[in-house]
Amino acid sequence: MVGLTLASALRDRGLRVALIERGEGRVRTSLGRDCRVSAIVYGNVQILRGLGAWEHLQSEAEAIEQMRVWDDQHAGGIRFDAVEIGQPALGYLVENSRLQDALRRTLLMTDSVELHCPAEVARLDFDEDMVRIELKEGGRIETPLLVAADGAQSWVRAQAGIDCFQRDYGQKGIVATVRPQLPHRNIAYQRFTPTGPLAMLPLPDGLCSIVWSNMNAQADALLALDDAAFLRALNEVFGPVLGEIVEVGTRAAFPLRAQLARHLVRPRLALIGDAAHTIHPLAGLGVNLGIRDAMVLAQEIVDAARFEEDWGTLPVLRRYLRQRLPDVLAVMGGMEAFHRLFTARVSGLHLVRGLGMRAVGNSGAVKALLMRNATGLSLPVPRQITWAHRG
Repeated sequence: MVGLTLASALRDRGLRVALIERGEGRVRTSLGRDCRVSAIVYGNVQILRGLGAWEHLQSEAEAIEQMRVWDDQHAGGIRFDAVEIGQPALGYLVENSRLQDALRRTLLMTDSVELHCPAEVARLDFDEDMVRIELKEGGRIETPLLVAADGAQSWVRAQAGIDCFQRDYGQKGIVATVRPQLPHRNIAYQRFTPTGPLAMLPLPDGLCSIVWSNMNAQADALLALDDAAFLRALNEVFGPVLGEIVEVGTRAAFPLRAQLARHLVRPRLALIGDAAHTIHPLAGLGVNLGIRDAMVLAQEIVDAARFEEDWGTLPVLRRYLRQRLPDVLAVMGGMEAFHRLFTARVSGLHLVRGLGMRAVGNSGAVKALLMRNATGLSLPVPRQITWAHRG
């Protein structure tokens, strides 16, 4: 998704872009929906509109108009409403495979982007002024800049000898599509439990997507249950907010880890998306960080081309780094703090959490500022790529 965003942002800008993709990933469905979904915050929806992708996606996206968060069985809770920041939605829930398809469609009408798929890189050679890429299928590409958007286990990052700071939570996130008894009313729910958060996210046709974080052993035990037993466990934890959860589709799980590459840029190389950073999914912000990476890097490349700079050099790439690192570190730090706050087993801490959530909920301008930051509306990220005019 992030690599496609970058390619789409750079199309028809007087540049040649080669997009190398190993192959189409298998879509694992649950009640007819992709198991893997993303909550695209409203600021990034504006980016997708600017790229022309949203028109291919909006009919399949479900608005998140409110978000309700509460702490286990305790009284503390908070509600976020898009009306409070004057927007129609906090974001939209989209299936990952549909987002990829929408971004691919933006590339169909351009000849400035070459898609190599299926294709695999056999060898990389970094020279002072060029990267030489040899493909296993034959063929060679030379470029002043290679961008790694190949995921958390990035092969390109490994070939460049870049290590990561890592944090393994010892947890898995269980994902599935479920059908609740009552309408979700475009509300996203998140309940924090001692083992991690359980999110219930609105999908079209009255369905919901769950992301349920559990310790590894507990997650494996839940995955081993039959549907009826899993639903009983899910209803017991989530409660009767949406009535009874009456149906669950195929379940999948993925390990929960946070990592940050020690170098996001090197001469002739930039890392974006999960290749650069991964975070705990409790706020669903991972792909949103990646989309913002792609847009900032695209703008810096276009600016460099406009002023006849070599966009693969460190001075240009450091401009991308300086813009993105504060956002990345703030989100990663916030997710780590939330995880520790809501999983720590300290006597009386739940009372402090409850008071804190009620205080934020009643804070007015502070709450609105938090919401605008979380939705990406107040961040200095280009919504569309423009020609720069430097003074």
